[in-house]
Amino acid sequence: MYIKKKNALIIALVCLLVVVGYVNHELTKRSLRETSSDYQQHEENQLMEISKIIDDYDNDEISNEDSETEGDIEIVDSRSDEISDLKKDTDDNIESVITKEESFSSSNYFIEHRLSRDKLRASLIDRLNEIINNDNTNEETREKAQDEIIALGQVAELELSLEGLIKAKGFEDALVFLGDNSARIVVSTNELTEQDVVKILEIVKSETDIEAGNIKIMKKF
Repeated sequence: MYIKKKNALIIALVCLLVVVGYVNHELTKRSLRETSSDYQQHEENQLMEISKIIDDYDNDEISNEDSETEGDIEIVDSRSDEISDLKKDTDDNIESVITKEESFSSSNYFIEHRLSRDKLRASLIDRLNEIINNDNTNEETREKAQDEIIALGQVAELELSLEGLIKAKGFEDALVFLGDNSARIVVSTNELTEQDVVKILEIVKSETDIEAGNIKIMKKF
C-alpha cells in the first residue's frame, strides 16, 4: 500500500510537470526564433526531459541483466548515506559550474548553464534509478532514493517558477539553482542595484524557506 501511494505521488508529479511544460510551450512556440523565446523553450524542454526521466523510474524498465552488463552499479548495503553523498556532490558541481565568474562573459550563458544544471540533475536521477532497480538495495535505501526523485522534480518546477517571477520584474533572463537551504541566482543586467537585490530576495523568500543570508545573487552582463 505504501509503495502504491508513492507511485501515485510520482505519477501526479509527472503529470503536473508535463502540464507546466505544455502550457509554457503553447505560449511561446510562435516566437521560437527570438532569443528570449529560445531561453524559454529550453526551460520547457529540460523540464519535460526531467519529467520523462521520472516517468522512466515509475515504468521500471531497467532489467537486472542490463545492470550487470554495465558493471558500474555498486552493491548497496544497509546504509543510505550514499544517496545524501550523491545529492551533495551534484549540488556542489552545479553551484561550481553556474557561479564560475569567467563563464559570465559567454553570450549564451543562460542557455549553456541551464543545460548544465539540468544535465547534472538528470545524471543524478539516473544514478538513483540504478539504486532503486538494484536487487541488492535494501528497502530503506530504495525508499530514500524514491523520495529524492520526487524532491528533484519539485525543485525543478520551483526553479522554473522563480526564474519566471524574476524575469517578470524586468530582468532579461535569470538562472536559479536551489540547493539544500540555499539559493544561487544569476540575472542578466548591466547594473545590479540594491533595489534589484531586494526585489529578488523578496521573491525567493516568498516562495521558499531559505534565509536571506543563504541567498546569493549575481549579475551576468
